[in-house]
Amino acid sequence: MQTKNPKKKVSVKDNAAKPRRAGTQTIQKTIPGGASARDDKPRRSSTQPASKPGKAPVKAIAAKPRRIGTKLSRLLELNVVAVKTPARTAKPRSDGTASLTHWLLYCRPGFEKDCAQEAVGQARRQQPVLAEQPDVIPDSGYALVAINEQTLDYRELIFARQLIRLHHTIDTLPERDRLTPILLAIAALPGNFGALWLEVPDTNDGKTLSAFTRRFQPLLETALRERGRMVDDIKLPRLHIFFPDKSSALTGTSDPYNSSSSIMGIARQSMPAEAPSRSTLKLAEAIDVFLDKSEQTRLLRSGMTAVDLGAAPGGWTWQMVRRGIRVTAVDNGDMKGTMDKNPLVEHLRQDGFKYAPRKAVDWLICDMVEKPAKVAELIGNWFASGWCRHAIFNLKLPMKQRVAALDAALGGIRSRLEMEGFSYKMTAKQLYHDREEITVFLTRTKH
Repeated sequence: MQTKNPKKKVSVKDNAAKPRRAGTQTIQKTIPGGASARDDKPRRSSTQPASKPGKAPVKAIAAKPRRIGTKLSRLLELNVVAVKTPARTAKPRSDGTASLTHWLLYCRPGFEKDCAQEAVGQARRQQPVLAEQPDVIPDSGYALVAINEQTLDYRELIFARQLIRLHHTIDTLPERDRLTPILLAIAALPGNFGALWLEVPDTNDGKTLSAFTRRFQPLLETALRERGRMVDDIKLPRLHIFFPDKSSALTGTSDPYNSSSSIMGIARQSMPAEAPSRSTLKLAEAIDVFLDKSEQTRLLRSGMTAVDLGAAPGGWTWQMVRRGIRVTAVDNGDMKGTMDKNPLVEHLRQDGFKYAPRKAVDWLICDMVEKPAKVAELIGNWFASGWCRHAIFNLKLPMKQRVAALDAALGGIRSRLEMEGFSYKMTAKQLYHDREEITVFLTRTKH
């Protein structure tokens, strides 16, 4: 997908999705009669513009509020109906139907095109994508895609931090009353919600909104609980209100079993004072994202062995040593801090691409700066030779054709392991603490 002019408005059309087949994990709610939505580039102005000719303004049927005190109390008593956001009618398909599903995906700023391209590619592998795609807004920290009846699998998306079914876009929020139009939009959604997440882009501009969302969160949550729309049930869909800026909002839902369990899709880590480098945060996040608590206990036990290729100055080695794992650190550079002369660390000044262990180890970890195809070939050789059982490694990304480069690298590993007859599990993600790279977890399985 090519990046278009970011100033051009994006139109998002949201119609009822076709009910999914039994057995699929993705929860897709169908809004009776369809829900229209429109997505423009976030506006800086917080004023309410006059309605344009030919487009109906947002309307709500409101019961007369009781006189029970403050403006907030009256707002919480407001009865709302579905938002009728002005939008162009979806073009019918050749079979006479018009069924589109719109998705909001968070990503690292600068990777919006890759995020959208990957999501559309996943949908296209199921069946052709007939919808025209929304424009990509560079460095926005999010992407929008429009597909047909296909489903998206969050676990198979590398660049997406979060996967949200988009329902409404509110183009302009009144500066003095942001609550009412958001409640109107939520009223159009079916069912109840198990959590309310107010989120902003992971950008410098987005971070300035965090104070606003903290103040607004209890106000909105109180209103939803009084209406019975918020209940304490982690199995229910989460309700997301995404603020590109203070004057606009995108409303959507996520399936707890097909999305990130972290707000904004970010599993934040604290920098340990004893770790020799900040790269330790990448491995710490990878362990939390790829392994649940029981897997961490089972696969990262004291007394296990590991090899760290490209170990210096020791950030990744530190994560293993703190769990009681004995590490062979392979790097021509120096180990620093607590990793220098640590009794659990054997430092070998060798080239990581030429090193071969004397005997098999439990873990291979690798964070070397090299082309992704070369690192992928190295990892494939280690598994094919039986030198390790589990691995976490990084693949550095090229400046262009990132999705193609990753498909080739990961495809090479799959081909090698399948040729050798191995059963395995492989998961890849661009983590919050990654930069121009992705992190991969690979493990051999019994079946």
